[in-house]
Amino acid sequence: MLWAYIYCYQLTLDSHVKAAKTNHAHRQALKSDRRNDPRSEANGSSSSLPSNTPVAVYCSKTNKITQCNDIARKEGIEIGHGLAQAAALCPYVHILPFSEEAEKHMLTQLAHRLYPLASDIVLDNHIHSNSVSGLAVRLDNLTHYYGGHTPLWKTLTQALAEADIRYHFASAWTIEAAKVLALYKFNTYLHTPDDIKKALSACPLSITALSPKVIDSLARVGVSCVQQLLAMPVQELGRRFDNNTIMYLTALRGETFPRVTLFRPLERFDNFILLPFDIENTQHLTPFVSQQFEHLSHYLRARNLYTSSISVHIHFREAPVMDINIRSALPQSSVQSWLPLFSLKTENLVLPEPATAIALTCQQFEEMDTQNGDFFSDRFNDIAQKQLIGRLNAKLGDNSTFQPRAADSHQFEYMTVTESSTGNCAGNYAYSSDITPTFTFDVPKPLIQATQICFGPVRLHSEWWHDSPTKRDYFIAQTEQCVRLLVFKDEESRWWVQGLFC
Repeated sequence: MLWAYIYCYQLTLDSHVKAAKTNHAHRQALKSDRRNDPRSEANGSSSSLPSNTPVAVYCSKTNKITQCNDIARKEGIEIGHGLAQAAALCPYVHILPFSEEAEKHMLTQLAHRLYPLASDIVLDNHIHSNSVSGLAVRLDNLTHYYGGHTPLWKTLTQALAEADIRYHFASAWTIEAAKVLALYKFNTYLHTPDDIKKALSACPLSITALSPKVIDSLARVGVSCVQQLLAMPVQELGRRFDNNTIMYLTALRGETFPRVTLFRPLERFDNFILLPFDIENTQHLTPFVSQQFEHLSHYLRARNLYTSSISVHIHFREAPVMDINIRSALPQSSVQSWLPLFSLKTENLVLPEPATAIALTCQQFEEMDTQNGDFFSDRFNDIAQKQLIGRLNAKLGDNSTFQPRAADSHQFEYMTVTESSTGNCAGNYAYSSDITPTFTFDVPKPLIQATQICFGPVRLHSEWWHDSPTKRDYFIAQTEQCVRLLVFKDEESRWWVQGLFC
């Protein structure tokens, strides 16, 4: 077997840098819009950090700095320092809180990105132990499909580059061995046993998953590196250590292959990001929501799906989570389609307190239509109509737009009903007629303008159980302005307008 281990050593910091870049690009776009439109008012800018700010990630459980950028390292801050020590070295350092849940979400998102390229992926998010966060990818069963090791690894590294994360990597015969090399920052792709054994020999025992007690006991007999450990006979290891340690050591030597739980994508989209700073209004949430929409777009494109319903969840420190449900009349998959709907939905929304995180969920999907229509057919009107309905619903509310439908009645006054255009409450009616009007009046109106009969007559009788049965002759008439009306003549030969056609 051959596994690659990708050690994501600063996921929280990478997420902060990516969010800062997105926010800077958004602010530049706003400045450009204000210069082009002098009438636009400045809404203020969200607080953002200068690019030369030292940033460190602090874990409150261990009271240690777990991640820091290059500027913080120049100030003397190192991984493992306490918060007081870091503040003493650099009083103006910006501290980001470490969240196991947030890093787990980011690691899962990376696995979603790699899953279309490699099916066997193992998440290693035991963040509470040694602050290690990474994932393992099986490679030996993929070389046949990619035509060799080189094109396979280039494909995976291209996907990692698009994810814009910092990582160390290595490859070996088991996940345990590849993880040791990745923690050693080997950063070389190996696939032959001799090269892997040679690379492992130089690694110290301190970066292995052995407990400190085992490492101390090995140090007392002069074993301080993996090379000496690999040279020890199995019988000697069995007399000194327990079964769990023996299982790990045999996996490190490539003699056993422990069972692992493979990653499988969820049937729904669920992504969560921490904001780099507290945000007080919804306008400044736009660049970070746009980043979430990009993740959703990648998820949908990889699976050839659309969606017409998403939910944005805004998290706060003390206030309950604010859920914003957005529906589109037309199934969408791109950022450009969803972002205007979010802006319309939230432009008048007031946050109860500064937001700290954003989550995006989607549970309902639709498959793309594989039947291509006529290239020259004009489908713009239908799409534009649905896009307009989606914008109106986002601006005015989900139940703000209605559309007429044919009801189960042969009488024109009961044939047309008006229902919400959201789609979830529209009835399914079996009855239909070619002369059903688009709109009908609750009470017939006298016909007072000149018209010309185009169709008719159609005689209809009301049901016998009605209190006042009627008998009418219906016609379709057209006015001088080419408006078609549904008219009828009653038993007294008077003309009335019942509805109109659009």
